[in-house]
Order: sequence, then structure tokens, then C-alpha cells
Amino acid sequence: MSFVRKIKRGNSVYYAEVENKRVNGKVVQRYIRYLGKDPNAPPKKAEINDVGFGYLATMLMQKALTANDVFEFLEDQGITVSREELAKIGLFYDFGKKTFSVYLSYQKTSKRKPAAGDAGSH
Repeated sequence: MSFVRKIKRGNSVYYAEVENKRVNGKVVQRYIRYLGKDPNAPPKKAEINDVGFGYLATMLMQKALTANDVFEFLEDQGITVSREELAKIGLFYDFGKKTFSVYLSYQKTSKRKPAAGDAGSH
């Protein structure tokens, strides 16, 4: 059974999914995945099967893939994703684990506070 672990580094807090296991009579914690700064946010990395990897790669090479196509594909695979403005998609193969993954990179949103002279302060 896994749980979310809070990791403090300086003023920042990060989260990871971990599980405890007993190995040689001792309890050890096994890292499962990084969750980022918001443990409730949908993952930006998702493992997919080789057929799905081939489909996405082919559609990308043909320049026939939209962000909406990516979201629908992942949701059809049972992977919940955030439907924010998608900037990049990366397809990766892990030689050690022999797994395929897709990484989603979202466009950054500005958190700038409006200056005193900006529009709307009339």
C-alpha cells in the first residue's frame, strides 16, 4: 500500500508516492514516483504501452497530432491529465526498465500582479 510523503527542502515542499516494505527484517521505504509541489495535480508523466507509443510517435512525425488528440488518447488509456495549454510532448523509452513514457509540458502561466498603472485601475 502506497502513501504520499512530504519532503521539505529549504522553503520548498515536494511530494512523492512511496511504500514501506520489510526487507531482511527491516522496514525500508521504496520510492514509486515524484508528485511535484502539488500531490493532487494530475501527473505530467505517464507510462504507456508500446502500441500507444508507436501511435503517438507516428502521429507526431506526420504532424497530425493536436493537444486535444493527446488528451483524448491518454484519457482513453485511463490516464487523467490536466487540460491546460500544452506546450510540448516528449516520448521516452527507458532501456533499463523497458518501459515507454509520455511527458507533458504545459505553458507557464504568469502570476504577475498588476502594477498600479495597469488597465482596470481607473
